[in-house]
Amino acid sequence: MDFKQLHYITAIAESQNITRAAENLFISRSALNYSLLNLEQEIGLPLFKRINNTMIPTAAGKVFLEHAYQILQISKDCRKNLEDMVDCARGTLSLGITPGYGQALFSVVFPEFYKAYPKYDLDLVEGNVKDLYSYLLSGRIDFAWSGFHCEEAGLEHTIFHKSEVLLAVPEAKCRHRSSGHYIQTEPADLSLYREERFVLMKSSSLIRDIANLYFERAGFTPHILFECSKIDMTHAIAQEGIALTFVPQNLCLPHRGVVYYPVEPRESFGIAISFRKGTYLTTAEQYFIDLLRRHYIPIMIPPISPD
Repeated sequence: MDFKQLHYITAIAESQNITRAAENLFISRSALNYSLLNLEQEIGLPLFKRINNTMIPTAAGKVFLEHAYQILQISKDCRKNLEDMVDCARGTLSLGITPGYGQALFSVVFPEFYKAYPKYDLDLVEGNVKDLYSYLLSGRIDFAWSGFHCEEAGLEHTIFHKSEVLLAVPEAKCRHRSSGHYIQTEPADLSLYREERFVLMKSSSLIRDIANLYFERAGFTPHILFECSKIDMTHAIAQEGIALTFVPQNLCLPHRGVVYYPVEPRESFGIAISFRKGTYLTTAEQYFIDLLRRHYIPIMIPPISPD
């Protein structure tokens, strides 16, 4: 067993297909399959089940992958640490961002980072929060700038901001008394709106996860008018009086015709830098994170999509 085999097995697990994994590794399918068979013979156990051309890890495969990722991460951290000692001006910034918050801030921060570290390469990966967490745990990326809801096993988070997720109700559909302020202090009974239509973020969104928690606690499945990936769109539909939605409080603005209510138990959506526990951060990576922290507030003024 060697490092090359560890890379091969993790590539198969991530692609779930021998052919795609071989393409990503720039080797032939037969060479990859031969390496897998040899390793399985050496171990004495199958690492994958082959179901409809999909490679699914066996129980032994899951154990192997858990340790393979740990070994590869230790090797990566060791290399980064040594490279940082030799020449902190060179290296690779391996970063994951979301299409909403991530893109907006990255376009401001990266030019400043590049001025300080012009010899650094960039490995930029875009995806929704759940994908980015998966990439962090597998070692595909070193850190991610994205939305945050709750602690994720195996990850550490530096939280920049948290905002309570509120129920946005068109005024004509309100079942509660209003204090006259656009954000209410008294929580809403979500079950009173079980007959109403909702516009919601797609299931890949953390905001949707929070909405699903609210619905589960209220004891009903919502009537979903439609789903989308942009919170400004769901917000606009609520402002038009068509349907209800959920919005982080920091994006709630005074608007005639919409009232915002907290929902108990209260849940928050935040923005954070996330990385695998124990990950070594180079001097350049720490500088990049400092830039994110420095530029975060100005970027957050316009409403942008939490993914």
